[in-house]
Amino acid sequence: MHNQRRLAVLCLVLAATVPLTAIPLQDLITQALAESTNMKDLEYSKQKALLTVGLNQVEDELGIAVGSGEVTATYNSGNYVFSTSGTNVAFTLPNDGKTTINVSTGAMGIDAPYSYSSISPSVSASHTLTYGYTADNQKSLLNRQTEVLALSTYDSSKLNFTTSLYSQIDSLLENEKSIKQTEKDLADLQTSLQQNLSLKLIRSDSLAYQAQEQAIKVKEATLANLQSTRELLLRQFSLLAGFAWEGVEAIPEPNLSFTSNPMGNSSVLLKSLALDLAKEELALKKAEFTNKSLVLNGGVSSSHSSSPTDGLSASAAATLQSKNLSAKAGLSGTYNYSTKTFSPSLTVSGSWNNNKTLASDALTLQKLENEVLIAELAYQTALNEYLQNAATLESNIAAWKMTHALHRQSMDYNLALLKQQQTLFEKGLATKADVDDAAFNVEIDAYTLSSILLDGLKLENQIRALQI
Repeated sequence: MHNQRRLAVLCLVLAATVPLTAIPLQDLITQALAESTNMKDLEYSKQKALLTVGLNQVEDELGIAVGSGEVTATYNSGNYVFSTSGTNVAFTLPNDGKTTINVSTGAMGIDAPYSYSSISPSVSASHTLTYGYTADNQKSLLNRQTEVLALSTYDSSKLNFTTSLYSQIDSLLENEKSIKQTEKDLADLQTSLQQNLSLKLIRSDSLAYQAQEQAIKVKEATLANLQSTRELLLRQFSLLAGFAWEGVEAIPEPNLSFTSNPMGNSSVLLKSLALDLAKEELALKKAEFTNKSLVLNGGVSSSHSSSPTDGLSASAAATLQSKNLSAKAGLSGTYNYSTKTFSPSLTVSGSWNNNKTLASDALTLQKLENEVLIAELAYQTALNEYLQNAATLESNIAAWKMTHALHRQSMDYNLALLKQQQTLFEKGLATKADVDDAAFNVEIDAYTLSSILLDGLKLENQIRALQI
């Protein structure tokens, strides 16, 4: 019953300090996030970045290219001759070997009397085998980097926005608190002056009277300055939130549970991705000097016409390539349908160079190795900064919990004192001024509690920001 009375008194005091049109804090934040143009721009930027990542992650598909060739009609010696350079279709398979298949009708021709016709169909294919480091992870690493940066930037900006709102609300409540305190101080000074004059403790021409008059003027000037400051704070809130200030209520207690992550957060992850990218670029550059590729290609073509020169041609070749060496071997042959003879042919060729860019290549590798070391140092620095910030945050959390607990004790004491003064007043053992002073202290406690809770919510945002 004792605690229920305290709660009832506190509710009455809070009702007196909160405007009738006050908005619950969570509703206020939700409305501000929905109406803020800055948050809308951030949302669009995030979606644009995620769409870019999605497009970059689309896998290659089968590529088909069709060429129609040129059709020609010629009149010669009373005959019309129709010919075409041939239709070609190229199929590119989505694999690492860049497999390509070409199918062609070849050149075709026919004359109007149908005494002559020709067609030369062909099919060929090529495929590349690479020996060495071929796992190019740059694309996936860059996509991951873009995604992490977009999401962390958006989440951090959102937290910064809500923290700015908390700070603006805190400034308004502190201003209200100062105005109420100054109004009470001014009323007390005026009442004291009137009582001293009534009791003839001072004269209107005395120095004591002038001192009290000066103190009243100082309080009036302070009150006017606070009211001007309030007008500025109201405009700032409207610009930030997108709507006018109507007061706030139902400020929740913050959730300050926090456990540091030994792997760090998104800032550390971005440095880790940058390190992986530097290592990947170095590995790919080294592969340029050590990798070997074997290009296999071959094809079959045939010619059919009304002349006796029809035949079938087939070829196959293999080319081994590296930075300094190139060797090629090929086998081809032609079979004549008329003579039923086969004519094979073997070709071998090769080339070698002494890599005239050896010095510049070595410098390039050294530069890339240095970039890996720099990226690794940046990663370690980011991880250490995260761990230091986590330790500082844990200290701030402990300090806030102590401040909150001490103020709660002070509020309990002031509520008990108000209840006591009310009881004494009912028995004629205390004045109304004593009750009013006790009630004012409880009212000021409510403002102080709001500021402490807002500080806690800002601390909660720091926790979330460190966890992004």
